[in-house]
Amino acid sequence: MGAIWIKRNHLIGNTGEVVGYKSGLGLTLEEFNDIIPYPYHPYWFGESESFIRIRAEEYEEMIAHLLHKLGNIESPNIPFISSKYLKIKDKDSEIFNIFLDLFSLFSDFLKNEIEEFKKDKLKSNKINPTPFIELGHNKYGIKGRMVAIDILEQYTLKQHVSPWGKIRMTNWVDVAELKGLFESESLNTFYGKFIDQRYIDYLSHNFDSINEINWRKFEALTCEFFHKNGYYVEIGEGRDDDGIDARIWSKEENKTDPPAILVQCKRYRSKIEKMVVKSLYADVLEYGAQSGLIVTTSSLSPGAEKTCIARKYPIEQANRESLKKWIENMRSPYTGIFMSE
Repeated sequence: MGAIWIKRNHLIGNTGEVVGYKSGLGLTLEEFNDIIPYPYHPYWFGESESFIRIRAEEYEEMIAHLLHKLGNIESPNIPFISSKYLKIKDKDSEIFNIFLDLFSLFSDFLKNEIEEFKKDKLKSNKINPTPFIELGHNKYGIKGRMVAIDILEQYTLKQHVSPWGKIRMTNWVDVAELKGLFESESLNTFYGKFIDQRYIDYLSHNFDSINEINWRKFEALTCEFFHKNGYYVEIGEGRDDDGIDARIWSKEENKTDPPAILVQCKRYRSKIEKMVVKSLYADVLEYGAQSGLIVTTSSLSPGAEKTCIARKYPIEQANRESLKKWIENMRSPYTGIFMSE
């Protein structure tokens, strides 16, 4: 591929648009400055009106690194579709030959889809992967089906990270400002019950940022975890919730009964002391709940843990390690074969 001559400020502007479009997250210049990988600093920092020369493949790599940093893709290294099959060529010749055949047919599949779209402008501009998957299955059974899906996923990923086209894995209806994770108490989102999925994905690759997120977003993150795991959740009022940040029932129809779990969220750096445990236990008794849960970016102090054990309080903790596992569990799947323009 060739090289691009472009003013630095135009490069920065274009990058913000591409990353925002692909990831659904909007970043300020300062936020971009913090996450630009070191190898790309000469292109990014300097006189805004200066012309710079960047190779097209370098720009593609920079976009991939930024999308990875935001938790949008699994790895900043986007391999050629054939890479992993070349590695198994000698170990599994059957799968390799299935791949060669289906990969050669894949271009025909794409051409047919494009031709169909040209003929019928009312046709959806989403590529329907079903015919290609069925082709693989009909020719080679379950192995062909899996290889066909893999080809589609790898192609989608390649197009998703490309700055030259409009294909993306999710057709976002809005752009979520990254600063909203840290500054806003709003829980409004199209992509989650309590907290935007894009923020969860961001935290999966930037977990230490959990110390800085808005306190209300921290409560929302907790509620989202239980919601995604099939519980019925009511988030507290926020500033006037009497110390109860969430009430959780096993099912929605049970909400006339006392909550199964009362939750307190503590986005602390220091250990949670026993007075917090005693306060939550008092709430458990008052509301007739089955148990209490303290969700914290830290952990219970030894004294608080000893109090729970000695007095047999039905109180558990979800500490920093628990939160990390929650986020990993909730993040978006890395693969997907549906493409939007």
